Formats: sequence, C-alpha cells, structure tokens
Amino acid sequence: MMVATKLLARKQFIDTRKQFNVIAASWIQFMIHDWIDHLESTKQIELKAPVGVASECPLKSFKFFETKEVDTELYDIKKGHRNIRTPWWDGSVVYGSNTSQASHVRTFKDGKLKIAEDGLLQHDNDGLAISGDVRNSWIGVSTLQALFIREHNAICDALLKEYPDMDDEDLYCHARLTTSAVIAKIHTIDWTVELLKTDTLVAGMRANWYGMLGKRFKDTFGHVGGVVLGGLVGLKKPDNHGVPYSLTEEFTSVYRMHSLLPDQLNIRDVNSAPGPNKSPKLTRKVDMINLIGKNGEKELTEIGFAAQMVSMGHQACGALELWNYPVWLRNIVPQNVDGTDRPDHVDLAALDIYRDRERNVARYNEFRRSILLIPISKWEDLTDDQEAIKTLREVYDDDVEQLDLLVGMAAEKKIKGFAISETAFIIFLIMATRRLKADRFFTSHFNEDVYTRKGFEWVNTTESLKDVLYRHYPEMTDRWLNSTSAFSVWDAEPEPYNPVPIYFRRPK
Repeated sequence: MMVATKLLARKQFIDTRKQFNVIAASWIQFMIHDWIDHLESTKQIELKAPVGVASECPLKSFKFFETKEVDTELYDIKKGHRNIRTPWWDGSVVYGSNTSQASHVRTFKDGKLKIAEDGLLQHDNDGLAISGDVRNSWIGVSTLQALFIREHNAICDALLKEYPDMDDEDLYCHARLTTSAVIAKIHTIDWTVELLKTDTLVAGMRANWYGMLGKRFKDTFGHVGGVVLGGLVGLKKPDNHGVPYSLTEEFTSVYRMHSLLPDQLNIRDVNSAPGPNKSPKLTRKVDMINLIGKNGEKELTEIGFAAQMVSMGHQACGALELWNYPVWLRNIVPQNVDGTDRPDHVDLAALDIYRDRERNVARYNEFRRSILLIPISKWEDLTDDQEAIKTLREVYDDDVEQLDLLVGMAAEKKIKGFAISETAFIIFLIMATRRLKADRFFTSHFNEDVYTRKGFEWVNTTESLKDVLYRHYPEMTDRWLNSTSAFSVWDAEPEPYNPVPIYFRRPK
C-alpha cells in the first residue's frame, strides 16, 4: 500500500497522445479475459495501510482471497497456480472457458451466439451481460465482445450459404475457429504493432504471422520453408519445446496495464457533423467507475455501440508510467466468476503489487537477470526523473534489489515508439511466438480442411480491427475512422503503409 500510494497513484493523467486509444486499452483487457484468471482459495488476506500513508489511501484496509496453490508435475516445481480461464487463443472471452459458459452464450440455431437487437450484449434477468467472460469487466470490453459475436454470426451466415448441409454444431465450431484466428491475427499484426510503433516491430510481427516472404507470397504459394521464411502460422506441426503449454506468472505480471485506463470516458455525438480532423462533438464525460459491471451495461444501452466505439476511438489512453495508476481503481468492488459483486472493496494498485510477491514473481533486478537483461546498479540507471529517484530511494530504503517489477517497468526509460518497457517487451516477444507455435490450430491444423475454404479465406483476408469494424459498421468507420489503425486515435493523420519486406518487391 506504501508502494501504491507513493509511486503508482495517479497525480495527473498522462496520456499516449495519438499512439494508443481507449479501444487499445479495452483490447488488452479483452485478451486478458481470454487468457488468465487465477484460482483462489477460501482463505482471506487483509492488507492494512501503514501509518505513513494511511491518510492518503482510499481504503485503510481491505480483504481479498489468497491465490490457491496446487500440486504440479512440472520439472522440480512442486507447487503452482491454476488458471481457471483457458490459456489458448480460443476466443474464450466470447465463448466461455467451460461447457456451461459455452452453452449459456449459444442460440443453438445455425451455429449462432446470442446478441441483442441493438448490437450490444444480451442480459439475463439479473442484468448481467451474457458473454463468455464477464468478471471484473467494463463497457469497453463488452463492446468488443458484442463486436466479435456479430463477427461469429456473420461467419455462420457465410458458412451456411457456402455449405448448406452444415448443422448447428458444425457451423458453431467452424465459426469459432475462424473468429478466434481473426482475434489472434489482429492482436499480432495490428494491436502489437501500434503498441511497439517502430519499423522493426512492424516487420517482426508480420513475419511472425506471414514469414519474411510476406503475405502475397504466402497467399499464392502457402507456407514455404521454416519459421523465418514462412512464419509461425501454418507450420507443419506445433512445437512446445518440451514444456506443456501454459502462460507463465511473468506473462501475467507484464500484462498489468491498468494505467492505460483514463479517469473519465469522453462521450461523442455520432450524429454531429465532423469537426476538424473528423472529430465528433463531445457531449459529456462519464466517470469510469460508473462504467463497470451492471451499472456500466445500463449506461452502454444509453450510449449505444457506435457512440461507444467512436468515443473510445477518439480518446487517448493512459501511459504506463509512474504516478499514472487510476485512483478510482484503488476503491473498487471485485466480482465473482459469474459477474456478481463481492462485499469487500479492494485497492487494485496495492493488490497488483501483492499478487506478484505472493506468486513469487522476481523483483525487477532479478527478473531482468533471468531474461538476460542488464540489471540496474543505481536508481539513475532506471530513470532521469529526480523526483522519481528520490521517492524510489525512500520507499525501497535505497535498495535497488527490492524494487517491485511493476514499479520498475513503469519507471524504466522507454525505447522510442514503445508504449511498454523493454523488460515487458522481452516477455511479449517470447510468448507472442509461443502462443502461435504451440497451437495446432495455428500450425498443423491451420488449413482449409480444418477451417473450411470459406473460413480460411475469411482469416486470410482480415488484417486489422479496422477491417472487422468496417464489415459491420461501414458508415461509422467511413465517417469517423481517419487513422491507419483502429487502435490509434481516430482523428490522427493516416500514416503511409509500408509493406514488409520491401526487398521482395518486383523491380519496376
């Protein structure tokens, strides 16, 4: 709680300018709801604010459930933690992580999923959203869930037209495969490219999917050569490198990105005339605390899909920096797996720090040593900010080895174009490769026989979230989406597209 108060709590909102918008912040939460949620035990822990910061803490104390330890057979590790979400890139944020959740979201007609007539999520009798994962969510995530339910249902229509003999189960399974692959592709060559905005990363992430020979070559000739030439997607067989597939605790830690969230959402009028740079008129601001859970879903019904998406698109998200963690998240109601509220409020900033320690994630310096990066020997190696250096020295008793990972990543000098730290980037790089390379549906089973010709074509012709938005809301995107990517601020000037690799172009 000392760390959260002295080093994390937002003093003044720092944004990412035009690089990353609130859709991008919602997208990574959308992905986390697909990938990670730790099994809890029934034992409660209580944290109390120390005297030095108690007056500055929204909660003087708070209770939460301990992460449950389970037996594991991995190497010499006797204990680990169980993930209650499916870690695969299987769209479980839309479809659910178990049979009960999967059944709950289906119509059982023509393979389709439930969705409201207004294009938003349906709700049950208690007002809870009906989607694959609704725990600790807000309307930015549920808007994306609704979009990909529409994508799934559109794929079902396309498959049924092409293959009229397909039954409900076949349509559902093939549409799910196709939708999940579209989501994985968008994350790989669209979201990540905006997060790590450099020419090198554009080339690298596209090579992960298409290989160095590029999309045109792969579309024409298929997967040729190994990973370098042909990319990870479409390899002849998956490769786990001898380790059962899992998402590591380090992966969980580097995806702690709550600082991306603003304090308020700026609601735009999509019926107004475009202003300079195609900016819609700002009508009101809504506190983010009012946009979570059931209250948020009610608010979204008033806002509507188009206004919500346009509003998020035109608003820059927060930067992953010191003193930029939303204060409203320090007094928030956590939820059960079914989306119902719990009785105890929590300080999420303090809880993020506690969870890394509880789950034995290495502190910043040891973490960097373990991934072959140079550790810091003094605070000045980490940052040039004198106020930050002074506060770090006070909080950690001038011992750099005690520095928490989350704080170190926020304080770290950023590589130009990177919205994240170099430390986090190394984990991103390793796991972005592993998630594709280990999955049979992106390697040996990534073909027309498994996806169907129509489904395979759908994946191969979808390049970005902008493509998906245009497919379902062409008037909205034509009118308001001016930027190259749907993840950068929508009124930004479009950037020239530079196909990669350029050295395979045919000479004029």
